[in-house]
Order: sequence, then C-alpha cells, then structure tokens
Amino acid sequence: MATSLKPQPVEAGWITRWWRDSLLLLRGAPSAFAMLYLVLLLLNVAWQPLMLSIPIACGVMAIIFAVAMAVHQGSTQIMDVGRSIRDVPWWPLSRLVVEITLLVTMLLVLTLLLRHYLGALLSHDHLSSAATLHNLRSPEWQNLPEWLRSLMTNGLGTAQTMLSNVFLLLSVGVIVTGITRRGYLALLAGFQAVLVNVRVWLGFLLASLLLQGAITFLSARLHTFAAALLVSILGVALLLLVGLYGWCFVREAFGLPGAQVTKRVVVAVRRPAGA
Repeated sequence: MATSLKPQPVEAGWITRWWRDSLLLLRGAPSAFAMLYLVLLLLNVAWQPLMLSIPIACGVMAIIFAVAMAVHQGSTQIMDVGRSIRDVPWWPLSRLVVEITLLVTMLLVLTLLLRHYLGALLSHDHLSSAATLHNLRSPEWQNLPEWLRSLMTNGLGTAQTMLSNVFLLLSVGVIVTGITRRGYLALLAGFQAVLVNVRVWLGFLLASLLLQGAITFLSARLHTFAAALLVSILGVALLLLVGLYGWCFVREAFGLPGAQVTKRVVVAVRRPAGA
C-alpha cells in the first residue's frame, strides 16, 4: 500500500482493465457483495435530502471501498469482510464528511447570495439525476410508492454524484486505505490525482452526462410499477459498479499498479477452488 500522497498517472486501457478487476472482485466474494447490494438497497429506500447528496455519496463510497479493500486483501467470507471493515478509519472519514458538508453549505450560501445574478442558471435545476427525479410532477411518477421513488432517485443520484465528483471519490479512498487521516490532505490528494489523470476524469464526467441523459429520457416513460422497480434495481447495481471502478482508480493512483491488482485478486478467487 502506498505511503505517499503523491498520485501516479493511471496506465492506459483502464476502462477494460477496471471492468475485469471489478468482475474479479465480485467473483472473489459473491456473498459479501450480495450483502453489500442489499445494504445499498436498504440505504437508498430511505428518504434522503437533495442538499445532502454529496455527504451521503461520500458515505456510500466509503462502504463500497471498505468491502472492496477487504476482498482485495483476501477476505472472501462475510464475517472476515465484516472484521476488516471494523479496521477502517471511520472517525477520520466522518470528519472528512463533516468538512465536505461545511464546504458544500458555504457554496450554497454563496449561491443564494448571488441568486439575483445567477437566476437564469439556477432556473435550470435539472442538473443531476436526483434533481431530475425529485422535480418530476407527472401523475405516473406521483402514483408510484414513495419508497420506490426514493430507491430510484437515491441510487441513480448517488451514482452520478460519484461520477461527477471524482476528486471526492479519490479523497474518500485515500482515507479508507489509511494513506492519511487528515481530511484536508485527502481533499488535496484527490484534486491532485484528478489533475494527473485528466483523461480518466473526463471519462467519468462523460459517463455522468450520459447517465443524466438516460434518466431524462426514462423519466418521461416510467409509467408502471414494474418498469420503475427494474430501473431501481439496475440503478443500485450501477452504483455498486461505479464504486468498484472508483476503488480501482484509487488503487492505481495511490497504490499498486493495475497488473498487480489483477494478479492478487485472481489469487484470492482461485484460493477456495484449490482448497
């Protein structure tokens, strides 16, 4: 594990490599990730204020990263993963989330103070998946159960928040991996990693815009309970996949190179078969 906050450039071919690494992680501990998926379902069923979307996304990132790190280090059983998660520096993570919340609050206050000059921009409030779904007023959407609307909005909204705020994703990962316990250093490292890997950041940003476009397209066509439930289930799966991609980004920017990551995960997957 890296002991320096200096991020490294990601090797070429990261899109396909991280896809393979994510699948290897899932194969290494299917029961642990199935449990994680259920936890994400339960978390997203609850109502979440739109103003707290970024702090909530940071917490979800930390949970996914903690499980991915435990599996990456060889823990394949649910109990082993649970014991590994206890060792994650949750208190520094909590302080980082508080600092991010304060930062977001300051930005919101500044935006409100400048609303007279930004009125034209702020009138277009459908700038995220969560905002798009929160602002739907169609009878079909309003007739869906509240828990289902929350599940869809929170799952897709958090996935897009993670994709469009890569520096936060990396900052959370730096603390989860134990590289630093100081929130401001983690934020600085996250920004530096984005600058070093601009192409990866642009890829995540493009994925965020595509997700927003897909939600805008689907929001006018979710007329039935079954369709909304299917989109919600797939949305939580997408959230988990985005988290695993983020973990791979953290590992290559601050830890082991991609080839070594794949090698270690393959060993973890094959170990039970050879036992």
